[in-house]
Amino acid sequence: QLSGGGGAVARSLGGERVTRATADPLRRRLLNVVEEMAIASGTPVPEVYVLEQEPGINAFAAGLSTSGAAIAVTRGALERLTRSELQGVIGHEFSHILNGDMRLNTRLAGPLFGLLIIATAARHVLRHFRGGGNRKGGGLLIAVFAVMALGYIGVLLGRLLQSAISRQREFLADASSAQFTRQPAALRDALVRIARSGRASKLDSADGEDLAHLFFLPAYSRMFATHPPIAERVKALDPRYPLPELQKLEKLDAGTMELAGEDALTSESGIEVASLAAGGGPVRMAPGQVVESVGQPGLDEVAYARVLRESLPEDLEAALSRGTTAACLWLALLTSREQDMRTRQLAEIAEALGDAVASQVRRFVPAAHALPVVQRLPLVQRALPVLSVLPADRRRIIAMLTHSLSATDGQVDVFEFMLGHLAAQYLAEQLVPPTQQRLVALDDLHDELGLLFATLAAAGHDGATEARRAYERGLAHVLPRTRPEFAVRSGSNWHRALNEALQRLDRLAPAGKELLVDGLARTVTHDDIVQVAEAELLRAICAALHCPLPPLLSRGA
Repeated sequence: QLSGGGGAVARSLGGERVTRATADPLRRRLLNVVEEMAIASGTPVPEVYVLEQEPGINAFAAGLSTSGAAIAVTRGALERLTRSELQGVIGHEFSHILNGDMRLNTRLAGPLFGLLIIATAARHVLRHFRGGGNRKGGGLLIAVFAVMALGYIGVLLGRLLQSAISRQREFLADASSAQFTRQPAALRDALVRIARSGRASKLDSADGEDLAHLFFLPAYSRMFATHPPIAERVKALDPRYPLPELQKLEKLDAGTMELAGEDALTSESGIEVASLAAGGGPVRMAPGQVVESVGQPGLDEVAYARVLRESLPEDLEAALSRGTTAACLWLALLTSREQDMRTRQLAEIAEALGDAVASQVRRFVPAAHALPVVQRLPLVQRALPVLSVLPADRRRIIAMLTHSLSATDGQVDVFEFMLGHLAAQYLAEQLVPPTQQRLVALDDLHDELGLLFATLAAAGHDGATEARRAYERGLAHVLPRTRPEFAVRSGSNWHRALNEALQRLDRLAPAGKELLVDGLARTVTHDDIVQVAEAELLRAICAALHCPLPPLLSRGA
């Protein structure tokens, strides 16, 4: 069940999927906040669920990969939190996604349930004996008691493990939420609001004890706490907050709060985020800042993500409301800009999915190709959860087409290839969660590193001389002793070699990936001029390596 992704976990607790077609303003606000956080962090948009029968204030993130993630909130959180408070809570959940907590927590749920089911099965058998159905079988009764005792011992140890893992990571997620929004007061206010209402975070459903460690706040009354006390979390977010007030606050009114408006986000650095959606101005960045920003978006990036979301043309926005039209838009974005090549691609789509689909893809092509480069990667990330409503067989065909369209005869530019490679990777991980693979060292991947750095250097610099210098500057940081000679990609099969290189580089240990991202940033910034298209190419490469970069914003001259 867990292999079905975070959505399976949310549905097991009674979660209802939130789609773009919703008429509920509270659900729409939730979807907007989640999409902004995803765009700002450089990750696919998670599926979004609401636990409609839960009046308490709570939330969780679940899934085995960022491509199969889901975020769920209770109805109480929708009704009783302002937009800024909800943004703080969602930022907390995105921290669990970006820091790897979500995968760990979801995997932990399996063994916990297994331990619990042993004890539960034995208890049901014992009830049969107590009902007088069997006066004999004393040996069996002893065995049942033994199994039940072992089961509950396992549950006890599991609860201890569950609590130990969860408590420490909640502090980290709170801090990351403050980093996301630059408004620690928003998450603090959400925590205080819950503290005022007594058991407001508790779930009414008795199911899901094995999932208690996933939640934003304690979801069940239990002996071993899965979360730090609210007072400690408030103190960490705001050391000056009068903690004695937490005990004195009166119980919150059970009524629904007034819906907060779509309040404006203010950019911290003063940059004009409204102009960034058009992709204007070079990006000015230091390589070290790129490494530090992996998985660490700030308020500027969230504000920028909101502008991107709101500036998408209406017809493309409408296409994201249904799985079939989202699939057509997805494929249209990956088609070639060269007429003859696109005609062959549309014929391939018609053969795989039918003439009607190919015709709809053709209608989306002009609008998709007209999108500024900064909208293309976010559009793929926004479309991914919409595709999940399609049958698995349909998604497998789309994944096959995605891989094919991105590398037809090698006649695509590097960014188009990377967008297609990333889209295919997202779909593959959504269909089959990635498994743990043996890690490799940088010294084992000289050829792959040479190909990636040469491709990036040639894409961002005019002339072989400047490209070679950019190549040497970046790769020398990663391989200071010996490294491959600079060689520009050529031939019709370059995309296959790059595809295989990216797959192997994705198996690097975290320290190796950190060094790699730093080296890639040095190559990009070699000439001190980073165009928006070059920055987006770097983001696509980093996303393929599971090192998501926030948008690299233009700061002007």
